[in-house]
Formats: sequence, C-alpha cells, structure tokens
Amino acid sequence: MGFFSKIFNKKSSGSGELNHPKDLQLGDSIKLGYVTPAGISRKSFKVTSINTYDFEQDKSTSFTLQGTGGDTIWLSVNDEGGEESLSVSRKLTRGQVFELFGESEFGEVFEEGRVQSLLRKAEPEGLEGWTAQEYREIEDCSNGYYHKGDYRDRDLPKYEDESDAFEYYLLEDDEEDYAIECEVYPDGETEVMATAYLPISSVYRMTRKVT
Repeated sequence: MGFFSKIFNKKSSGSGELNHPKDLQLGDSIKLGYVTPAGISRKSFKVTSINTYDFEQDKSTSFTLQGTGGDTIWLSVNDEGGEESLSVSRKLTRGQVFELFGESEFGEVFEEGRVQSLLRKAEPEGLEGWTAQEYREIEDCSNGYYHKGDYRDRDLPKYEDESDAFEYYLLEDDEEDYAIECEVYPDGETEVMATAYLPISSVYRMTRKVT
C-alpha cells in the first residue's frame, strides 16, 4: 500500500471516510494533523459551503470550513504539474492587516509597480504560524470571478453578470509556504486572506456526512 493510501484509508468498515480532500461535499468533516498555523492543528471542521473561483478559465474550488468553536477557514487543493498541496486561508480584519504590515505600506500593494516586497512589522495574537516575514508580489491586479456554488462537475456560466468580478493581488514568500491574497470588488469591498500552503499529508481524517 502506498504512502498516501495509508494516510487516506485509516478507516474501519462503514466509517464513510474519504480518499482525497478535493472530493469533499457539503456536510463532510475534515480534521488536520499537527500543522504550524494557530488554531487549526488537530482540529475538526465541517464543510458549510462550496464555491468557485475563475481566473481566466483556471477553475478553483473553495471549501468553506467551520470549526466547532465557530471559527471559519477556507481550503482549496492546488495542483502544480501533478504535485498537490493545500491552501488553507483565514480572513484578516483591517486592524490585523495594518498591525502586520502598516497602513501606508500595505496600501502600496494596490498601486501598480510600487511594491517589490512587503515586510511584516508584527504578528498579531492568534495569527502565529499564518504569515511570513517577507512577501513578494506575484499577481498585480489580475482579473478574477467568484461563482457561488460547486462547479466541479459542470461548466462555469458563460456571462460575466452571472458572477462577481474582482481584481486579484497575490503576494508570496520566497519559500512559497505563505501567501497574502487580496480581492477588490467594484464597490470597493476588499477581502484580505492569510494563506498557508500545506502538504496533502496534513490531512489526518475526512468523513462523509451521515445521511
């Protein structure tokens, strides 16, 4: 039995466990093993919604996960040339962003050609293990579209008015272990996410919803 089979098949008869996080459905549960980001190590989360991001036909499924204490994170599966990993994200408040990077420094992310690197000034309580010391800009004002719902087994809508368009900014550390992701919508609403890239083996257990 291969290494990943050992990880994803720790199940007894009738347990209903899953084989891969990309197959999660609404109501399913996922438990992570020992990981660096604060608040998620050895914790169980339930899938409460499944939505889709479209970056010029590069479709990405986003699983909204809610913990037993009400905390929410987002998970997606990356596939870079057959090498898979997890993106685990949490939303940052305005105050957390400014504490991390400084208001004026972070504002330059949205000014074309201004940011070469972004340095962390402090690490707010509760964000231990979620951020890197320094980031470089990877995506500067790319076009993205947010679609409510699960489009893994169906085509994306053909018309832009069937989705929410946004401008996308991505910063990563040199080791590609962490990212800061920004979505800026036409009405000015801006969402900032701290993302940690984790190996697939970080998943300890996944269980199907009991019906």
